[in-house]
Amino acid sequence: MMLEFEDGQNLLDSAAKALMQRCADAAQAAEGVRTPVAAFVRIVGDEEIRTINRAQRAKDTATDVLSFPTVRYPQGRTAGACERLLRREYDPDTGACLLGDIVISIDHVRAQAAQYGHSERREMGYLLTHGLFHLMGYDHMNDTDKAAMRDMEERALRAAGLTRED
Repeated sequence: MMLEFEDGQNLLDSAAKALMQRCADAAQAAEGVRTPVAAFVRIVGDEEIRTINRAQRAKDTATDVLSFPTVRYPQGRTAGACERLLRREYDPDTGACLLGDIVISIDHVRAQAAQYGHSERREMGYLLTHGLFHLMGYDHMNDTDKAAMRDMEERALRAAGLTRED
Protein backbone atom coordinates (compact mmCIF):
# COMPACT_ATOMS: atom_id res chain seq x y z
CA MET A 1 0.00 0.00 0.00
CA MET A 2 1.26 3.43 -0.85
CA LEU A 3 1.17 5.92 2.02
CA GLU A 4 1.62 9.64 1.57
CA PHE A 5 2.35 11.56 4.76
CA GLU A 6 1.65 15.13 5.76
CA ASP A 7 3.58 15.86 8.92
CA GLY A 8 4.05 19.62 9.10
CA GLN A 9 5.52 19.48 12.62
CA ASN A 10 7.98 16.67 11.78
CA LEU A 11 6.48 14.39 14.43
CA LEU A 12 7.34 11.18 12.58
CA ASP A 13 10.87 9.90 12.13
CA SER A 14 11.89 7.37 9.49
CA ALA A 15 11.37 4.45 11.92
CA ALA A 16 7.77 5.57 12.61
CA LYS A 17 7.06 5.88 8.90
CA ALA A 18 8.55 2.44 8.26
CA LEU A 19 6.37 0.97 11.03
CA MET A 20 3.29 2.61 9.56
CA GLN A 21 4.17 1.24 6.13
CA ARG A 22 4.45 -2.29 7.60
CA CYS A 23 1.04 -1.84 9.23
CA ALA A 24 -0.50 -0.60 5.99
CA ASP A 25 0.94 -3.49 3.99
CA ALA A 26 -0.27 -5.95 6.64
CA ALA A 27 -3.78 -4.43 6.62
CA GLN A 28 -3.97 -4.69 2.84
CA ALA A 29 -2.78 -8.31 2.96
CA ALA A 30 -5.21 -9.20 5.77
CA GLU A 31 -8.08 -7.80 3.71
CA GLY A 32 -6.85 -9.70 0.65
CA VAL A 33 -6.70 -6.65 -1.63
CA ARG A 34 -4.43 -7.23 -4.63
CA THR A 35 -5.16 -3.98 -6.48
CA PRO A 36 -2.54 -1.30 -5.73
CA VAL A 37 -4.09 1.07 -3.18
CA ALA A 38 -3.02 4.24 -1.43
CA ALA A 39 -3.95 6.38 1.55
CA PHE A 40 -3.07 9.89 2.64
CA VAL A 41 -2.02 10.14 6.31
CA ARG A 42 -1.90 13.44 8.17
CA ILE A 43 -0.35 13.75 11.64
CA VAL A 44 -1.68 16.65 13.74
CA GLY A 45 -2.20 17.76 17.33
CA ASP A 46 -5.44 17.73 19.31
CA GLU A 47 -6.33 21.31 18.42
CA GLU A 48 -6.17 20.65 14.68
CA ILE A 49 -8.03 17.31 14.81
CA ARG A 50 -10.73 19.00 16.89
CA THR A 51 -11.11 21.66 14.20
CA ILE A 52 -11.38 18.99 11.50
CA ASN A 53 -13.83 16.93 13.57
CA ARG A 54 -16.01 20.01 14.13
CA ALA A 55 -15.97 20.99 10.45
CA GLN A 56 -16.47 17.52 8.99
CA ARG A 57 -18.57 15.72 11.61
CA ALA A 58 -20.11 18.54 13.70
CA LYS A 59 -18.39 17.13 16.80
CA ASP A 60 -16.55 19.80 18.77
CA THR A 61 -14.02 17.52 20.41
CA ALA A 62 -10.56 16.18 19.77
CA THR A 63 -10.36 12.50 18.85
CA ASP A 64 -7.62 9.99 18.17
CA VAL A 65 -8.18 9.21 14.48
CA LEU A 66 -10.48 10.34 11.69
CA SER A 67 -11.02 8.47 8.43
CA PHE A 68 -12.45 9.90 5.24
CA PRO A 69 -13.02 7.15 2.67
CA THR A 70 -13.17 7.96 -1.03
CA VAL A 71 -14.41 4.54 -2.19
CA ARG A 72 -18.09 3.72 -1.62
CA TYR A 73 -18.52 -0.02 -1.08
CA PRO A 74 -21.88 -1.78 -1.47
CA GLN A 75 -23.73 -2.30 1.82
CA GLY A 76 -22.14 -5.08 3.87
CA ARG A 77 -19.07 -5.46 1.64
CA THR A 78 -15.47 -4.48 2.19
CA ALA A 79 -12.52 -3.83 -0.10
CA GLY A 80 -11.43 -7.46 -0.32
CA ALA A 81 -14.78 -8.39 -1.85
CA CYS A 82 -14.74 -5.42 -4.23
CA GLU A 83 -11.61 -5.79 -6.37
CA ARG A 84 -13.54 -4.86 -9.52
CA LEU A 85 -14.72 -1.63 -7.86
CA LEU A 86 -11.16 -0.82 -6.74
CA ARG A 87 -9.83 -1.43 -10.26
CA ARG A 88 -12.44 1.00 -11.64
CA GLU A 89 -11.20 3.62 -9.13
CA TYR A 90 -7.55 3.01 -10.13
CA ASP A 91 -5.67 6.20 -11.08
CA PRO A 92 -2.91 5.56 -13.63
CA ASP A 93 -1.22 8.85 -12.67
CA THR A 94 -0.60 7.63 -9.11
CA GLY A 95 -0.47 3.92 -9.89
CA ALA A 96 -3.07 3.11 -7.22
CA CYS A 97 -6.65 3.43 -6.08
CA LEU A 98 -6.88 6.12 -3.39
CA LEU A 99 -8.84 4.66 -0.47
CA GLY A 100 -9.05 7.98 1.35
CA ASP A 101 -7.53 10.16 4.06
CA ILE A 102 -6.63 9.45 7.67
CA VAL A 103 -5.90 12.09 10.31
CA ILE A 104 -4.14 10.98 13.51
CA SER A 105 -3.67 13.07 16.65
CA ILE A 106 -0.15 12.69 18.05
CA ASP A 107 -1.45 14.01 21.39
CA HIS A 108 -3.93 11.12 21.56
CA VAL A 109 -1.20 8.66 20.50
CA ARG A 110 0.89 9.72 23.49
CA ALA A 111 -1.99 9.82 25.99
CA GLN A 112 -3.54 6.51 24.92
CA ALA A 113 -0.19 4.71 24.91
CA ALA A 114 0.29 5.76 28.53
CA GLN A 115 -3.32 4.90 29.40
CA TYR A 116 -3.16 1.42 27.87
CA GLY A 117 0.38 0.69 29.03
CA HIS A 118 2.01 0.11 25.67
CA SER A 119 4.41 2.00 23.44
CA GLU A 120 3.61 5.03 21.35
CA ARG A 121 4.72 3.08 18.28
CA ARG A 122 2.11 0.40 19.05
CA GLU A 123 -0.60 3.04 19.48
CA MET A 124 0.41 4.80 16.26
CA GLY A 125 0.33 1.46 14.41
CA TYR A 126 -3.07 0.64 15.88
CA LEU A 127 -4.64 4.00 15.00
CA LEU A 128 -3.32 3.82 11.45
CA THR A 129 -4.58 0.26 11.06
CA HIS A 130 -7.96 1.21 12.54
CA GLY A 131 -8.24 4.09 10.09
CA LEU A 132 -7.22 1.90 7.15
CA PHE A 133 -9.90 -0.66 7.91
CA HIS A 134 -12.45 2.16 7.94
CA LEU A 135 -11.15 3.12 4.49
CA MET A 136 -11.63 -0.50 3.41
CA GLY A 137 -15.29 -0.52 4.44
CA TYR A 138 -15.26 -1.70 8.07
CA ASP A 139 -17.13 -0.04 10.91
CA HIS A 140 -17.96 -0.64 14.56
CA MET A 141 -21.53 0.58 14.88
CA ASN A 142 -22.82 -2.73 16.27
CA ASP A 143 -21.23 -5.60 18.19
CA THR A 144 -20.96 -7.93 15.18
CA ASP A 145 -19.26 -5.32 12.98
CA LYS A 146 -17.04 -4.22 15.86
CA ALA A 147 -15.85 -7.80 16.46
CA ALA A 148 -15.09 -8.28 12.75
CA MET A 149 -13.15 -5.02 12.60
CA ARG A 150 -11.18 -5.78 15.78
CA ASP A 151 -10.30 -9.23 14.42
CA MET A 152 -8.92 -7.70 11.23
CA GLU A 153 -7.00 -5.03 13.15
CA GLU A 154 -5.37 -7.60 15.42
CA ARG A 155 -4.54 -9.87 12.47
CA ALA A 156 -2.83 -6.99 10.66
CA LEU A 157 -0.97 -5.77 13.77
CA ARG A 158 0.36 -9.27 14.48
CA ALA A 159 1.52 -9.58 10.87
CA ALA A 160 3.27 -6.20 11.20
CA GLY A 161 5.03 -7.43 14.35
CA LEU A 162 3.06 -5.31 16.84
CA THR A 163 1.63 -7.04 19.87
CA ARG A 164 -0.26 -5.64 22.82
CA GLU A 165 2.98 -5.90 24.81
CA ASP A 166 4.82 -3.49 22.46
